[in-house]
Parts: sequence; structure tokens; C-alpha cells
Amino acid sequence: MKKDDYLIIDFDSTFIKLETLEELAREALKNNSQKENIQDRIKKITRQGMYGKLSFEDSLKRRLALFSANKNDIKRVNLKIKNNITESFKENKDFFRENGKNIFVVSGGFSECIFPVTDDFEISRENILANDFEFNSEGSVIGINEKNLASKTQGKVRQVENLKLKGRIFVIGDGWTDFEIRKEKKADYFLAFTENIRRESVVDLADEEMINFNKVIKFVKDN
Repeated sequence: MKKDDYLIIDFDSTFIKLETLEELAREALKNNSQKENIQDRIKKITRQGMYGKLSFEDSLKRRLALFSANKNDIKRVNLKIKNNITESFKENKDFFRENGKNIFVVSGGFSECIFPVTDDFEISRENILANDFEFNSEGSVIGINEKNLASKTQGKVRQVENLKLKGRIFVIGDGWTDFEIRKEKKADYFLAFTENIRRESVVDLADEEMINFNKVIKFVKDN
């Protein structure tokens, strides 16, 4: 990768096969008699956000309001996440280690769940732009850091803008909020990542469809 090329990578359903918040809800609700109904509602809200039918800020708040989690739930989810890293990402660990300075993970997810994965890929924590949970003294989640741009509508756009990167920017992701970065002219390319899930309306917005990360590497090299 050229020294002035930058990758902006989504986390959920891109770097990993799962949606973190859905997995956290599943863990937190495992003893709740209404868990299936609540999980279905969370999935529906997630889909609305992915297709741009609901603002990210509203999507996040609505989902978090449906369950209560704690640090132990997060630890268990993190173990599951580490076992569900996207296959083509695992195959290219050397690429991440060699180009880590130019790779950023920009996610509406949570740093507490992202760091355990990206640390193993030797991506600096300074290059992880994501939400943060707030906890009480008992370790229960009581909210999120609302000062963090990641919690806001168009948060990814504003985060990438604040990086002030000088060079070509490639955004890799599976949802509307990833496309928004390109739409707002804060990136040169939006590459729809479909190894884990394919959203036709998102693919239609992309410069190219990427069926795995090997294709991403080739696209960056060839363009």
C-alpha cells in the first residue's frame, strides 16, 4: 500500500462476522422471558439504520434502551467476537501489521469490544474511532459517552474529516453510514464489503463490491 493511501474500515459485519450490539443484547437478555421479542426489535432497528432509514443516533439510543448490560456480559461477548473475525481479514494479518499506520477502524460500535480484536492485528488504539460505554461502580452500563462523535448522526463523516488525512481514502464497510463518508466527499472510494452480508441497496451505492479483503488489497493496489 502506498504511504499516502488510507483505509477506513467498519467493524461490525466487516472486520467481524457479527453485529456487536445484537450479540451483547443476546448475552444480557439470556434470562429474560421476552428475549426473542426484544432481540427481533433490535435487529429491525439495526437494519433500518444500515439502509439509511433511521439516523444512527436514533438507532443507537433505541437499541440501548431495550436492554441492560454489564462488564461481564461484554467480556463474554468479546470471546465470541474473537472467534468470529472475518476469514479474509485473518488471512491478511501481515498486511495489517505492515500497513497499520494507514489503517483506521471507524465504527458505531464500542471500543471495549473492538480493542481485543484490533490489538491482535497491531492497529494502534489511536486509530480506533468508536463509541465508549459509561459504567457505574457495579460495572453496569449506564449509557455512552455522548461527547464522542461516534454517537452522533454522521459521526463517521465528522471523524474522518477530523483526521485531516492527506492522500487517497478508501472506505470499506457494509452499511449506509460507511457510504455517507464517500457521499460527503470525505473519501475517494466506497467499497461495499459483502463477505459476511450483502445489502443490495448499499452495493448499488458503492464504487465497487468487495467479496473479501483480498479484493480490497488488489483494488487499492490497482487504482
